[in-house]
Amino acid sequence: MWGRVTIAYMIDFTKTAAIWAVLGLVVGGGGCRLMHREMQATRLLEKSRLMSQQAYFAMEKGDLQEADHLLVQALQLCPQDTEARARYSQLLWRCGRREEALEQMKIALRMAPHDAELHFRIAEQYLELGQLTEAQAHIQRGLDIARENPNGWVLQGRLALMRNDPDAALRAFHQAAGIRPQDRDILEWIAKAYLARGDTDQALAVRQRIMDTFTPGEESEQALVALAEAYQAVRRYASAAEIYLQAAQKSDHPEPLLLAAAENYYRAGQPGQALGITEQILASNPQNHRARDLQGRLQGVTVASQSPIFR
Repeated sequence: MWGRVTIAYMIDFTKTAAIWAVLGLVVGGGGCRLMHREMQATRLLEKSRLMSQQAYFAMEKGDLQEADHLLVQALQLCPQDTEARARYSQLLWRCGRREEALEQMKIALRMAPHDAELHFRIAEQYLELGQLTEAQAHIQRGLDIARENPNGWVLQGRLALMRNDPDAALRAFHQAAGIRPQDRDILEWIAKAYLARGDTDQALAVRQRIMDTFTPGEESEQALVALAEAYQAVRRYASAAEIYLQAAQKSDHPEPLLLAAAENYYRAGQPGQALGITEQILASNPQNHRARDLQGRLQGVTVASQSPIFR
């Protein structure tokens, strides 16, 4: 009896083991297939991201056709790659295909609705289109997701400037500067907001702060010109002239900057310096009518005179 029971138990156990083995093969096979699909999707995403990065470098070099080719391929490989889609939107925007660019950003956001950067990118597009209500909605959504992201506060400030509210703009820009205090772009927006408010002294102070972010001698032409304009706005003409000369040394097209320096020396009552720069301009370009006009005014001035001359 015990022998028959043991044999029956062994038969039942063998059947059970066989059933579990078959189930294991089925489940295991499904798991392997799922793992294979996940690995394949990961590889496609990695390849798409690589092509997207190559497209970025092509865009930086101005090769928009190559960038377009790479991004189209990337999205064919991995349509769910929101970074590639956002970059493709940026490319379309640069090519003037704005409605298509906007549609690509909308698709990206449907795939990743909690991506703050995507909200900020589409908000910037809406700002450039002048669609302020839509921009505000995405700026707010992005800030709700990532309140410490300075890009959102910069966009909020830009929106306020477009609504002619420089005080609100300054609050937003200062919020961004609190997160990234040495960011020149943020400081530039702060200076613009002060100018919009008519506060030229504060704008000059911010421009000087921007210059402090550069290593001495590495100041950009653009930053120097902006500083010269800020000095000019507060009627510090001699300082403006000196900065224009520094900018001219860095420029591939120095003539307009040299002329600006000469005009500011003239306003500062320093006709000798103004005349020297004007003659330098005319020696290389006798057809410069503004320089010729300034030379005519300067030749009527007695260089020895110490009287300030303002135009």
